[in-house]
Amino acid sequence: MTTSLQSLRTKSISQAKLKLSQHRELGTNSPMNVFEVAELLDSIKNYEYKVQDEQKSFDLILN
Repeated sequence: MTTSLQSLRTKSISQAKLKLSQHRELGTNSPMNVFEVAELLDSIKNYEYKVQDEQKSFDLILN
């Protein structure tokens, strides 16, 4: 994976986390609906799983 692609993913995940944090602070006054929040949560979880899988694959290559 190229470095620019990694930084793009990292940036998008950081933005997702920021949006979720703002949503949490605003509570019921947040303009986001349940589906938008779920999509952000899914993108963060999928990224975390992908990072873990890449690390496991890398570990297998080294062994």
